[in-house]
Order: sequence, then structure tokens, then C-alpha cells
Amino acid sequence: MTTTDQNLTPVMQERVGMFSLRGRMGRARYIAYTLGTIFLLFLVMLLAGTALMLAGPFGRMLYIVFAILLCYGLLPLCFAILTIRRAHDFNFRGWIALLLFVPIVNPLLFWLIPGTKQDNTYGPAPQEDPLYIKLAAVILPFLLIGFYLATGEMRIYRQEADTPTQPATSLKPYTP
Repeated sequence: MTTTDQNLTPVMQERVGMFSLRGRMGRARYIAYTLGTIFLLFLVMLLAGTALMLAGPFGRMLYIVFAILLCYGLLPLCFAILTIRRAHDFNFRGWIALLLFVPIVNPLLFWLIPGTKQDNTYGPAPQEDPLYIKLAAVILPFLLIGFYLATGEMRIYRQEADTPTQPATSLKPYTP
């Protein structure tokens, strides 16, 4: 191969890991990864909660510590990394990821704005997402809403079951 042939060969796109700060991430992949992370956290919390609640008061304390570390430590870090890569897709710097703290702006900006079609400052355009990523981006929002509504129904049912039907007091009513 001559030097001119080497210059004409296409540059292979570097494979970037899920939680890397380099590169770009398309909308479907961003939605699938963020909601997949929430879904995975939900399942881990459910399994850990079930296991640790059976251990009594010490298990409950461990569950609370575990939940705080996951929800306030690991989850925001994952979201920040994914959002930085999504911001790179529409040629913005990673600082725009601070908009994660604005509840309405996050889905509107990062879920709906399309990325740049051509190469930009942060790399080549992301490859076409496979079908399973697109399906996950469509199915996971409905799945999470369903789980949320199901746990709300369980909480209401549990509160109704815990309320006594008759007063548990031996006091007689006051009659003047």
C-alpha cells in the first residue's frame, strides 16, 4: 500500500465506553441508558431492600445507607457523564449538563433536540443505533411509569390495610 492509499483509507471510529466522557451519544441511546440506569437501580434497590429488611433493624440501617449512596452518589454521577456525552452530540460543552438540576429543561433539551448530523468538535456523528436500543428508548419510559404507579398502588393498599377499623382505646365517649 502506498502512502496515498494510506491517506484514503477511512478512519475507524474509536469505540467509546458507556460511561466515558469522550465522544457523542444520540438521543435514543441517551434515553435508553438513562432510563435503563434508573430501572437497574430500581431492581437493585428492590432486591437489596427485600434482603436487608429481613435482617431486622441493622438491615434497615444498611438499606438506608445503601440507598443514599446509590441515589445521591452513583446515580447523579452516571447521569452527569451520560448528559455530557449527549451535549457533545449537539456540539455543546459539558457544562450544559448542569441543566440536569432544572426538572423541565432536562427532558426537553436532552431528549428532544437532535444532534448534529455531521462531524463536530467532539467527534464523528454517532453510528445508527441498533433496534434493541431504539426499542429500549420507547419501552423503558412506559415500564418505569408502570412500576411507579404499581408501587403507589401498593403503598395506598398497605395504608388502607394498616388503618384499624375501630378505635383501639378503652376510653368512654364524653357525655355532658
